[in-house]
Amino acid sequence: MPLYTGFLLTGVVTVLLGPLLPELSREWSLPVGNLAPLFVAQFLGSAVGSLLSSYRQGLSLAIGYLLITVGLSSLAMASWPIALAPVAAIGLGLGLAIPATNLRVAHSQPTRRGAALSSLNLVWGAGAVACPLAFAVRPPGMSSDAVLLVLAGAAGLVLSCLAWNVRPAAAGRFTLGAPASSPAAAAIRMTRGRPAPPVGGAGPSGRAGGGVRGLVVIAAILFLYVGIENAVGGWLVSLADQFQPTRSATSLWIGSGFWAALLAGRLVAPLLLRRMSERVLYGTGLAVAGAGLLGLLTSGSQLGVAVSAVAVGAGLAPLFPLTVSFLAELTASTQSRSTGWVFALAGTGGAVLPWLTARLAGGAEQLAAGFIAPIAGLTLLALLFGFLNRLATLTAPPRARP
Repeated sequence: MPLYTGFLLTGVVTVLLGPLLPELSREWSLPVGNLAPLFVAQFLGSAVGSLLSSYRQGLSLAIGYLLITVGLSSLAMASWPIALAPVAAIGLGLGLAIPATNLRVAHSQPTRRGAALSSLNLVWGAGAVACPLAFAVRPPGMSSDAVLLVLAGAAGLVLSCLAWNVRPAAAGRFTLGAPASSPAAAAIRMTRGRPAPPVGGAGPSGRAGGGVRGLVVIAAILFLYVGIENAVGGWLVSLADQFQPTRSATSLWIGSGFWAALLAGRLVAPLLLRRMSERVLYGTGLAVAGAGLLGLLTSGSQLGVAVSAVAVGAGLAPLFPLTVSFLAELTASTQSRSTGWVFALAGTGGAVLPWLTARLAGGAEQLAAGFIAPIAGLTLLALLFGFLNRLATLTAPPRARP
């Protein structure tokens, strides 16, 4: 139970900057676009944590939740730019705790591993959906600092429960673990145990060249995906906030709607795969997400932002699990297990694209213009997906004649 409770909390904390940025902007009297380095601090920290989390699960969990506790409580008392340090600590803690939790759950239930990890993914998604709502439904007069302290107390409680229930962990290394830099990270577990299309390196002559090229392309796709998801999730509340003359909770509900659409899309994707191929679903997701991003760029009202946000979430939903499915097939065909760098690189995408979105906006009142960055990222992702399909065709083994 502490593992699942803690994972719910990691879902909340991972997407915390989205609803928190408008609050910090008002508290520190800074344009919201100037706070983009907070994304860089969090997601670079989480990328480092994901690399370190493979060594000792129990220690990674303990240090991870300790860093989250200390980081949240310190952020509640910090000012700009000192706040960068606690945000980096939070990111590092997430990077340690999320992969270690996935692996601990997988080891604890070997006979029903897929079901257990899918449930864990849903718990994370519920936390991501709940995060903006926690700010929207808080009691009147409750500050954002108080919310941070409540979350810090919850993280400390999880740490205490884990310490109380500590058991010797099975030895093992984390190979296909997700970077704690993205809300989509936990979805990696949904792809295990199900077939994936061949992606390069399938034949004897293609294993060396095609396998390496395929791995590089998939790493680039994951970099872009994590960046796009976090750029939208990170700036969406601030964007919606610009269309309300007075402070209200509407923008927070819009932020929650994005994560809810992402979670619902992940639930529906297995049903859609019964009626269409993975490539068709991937292409459909790209088209829907692209339409939603264009809506965020051009919408002039909160209603338009809300509808566009749901479209982006639904479109992005199947992309990460399917990409990891391609990666699993590639590593199986090439006997490669060195994938930690792939997910660490994906984590840096969560730092780069949110920062670039703010830079392109050119000002707090022009935040919509910054969404050119995720649109360009999605366009490049689509091109890379096409190249990946072509690479799979070129390196696939010839069919045997009847």
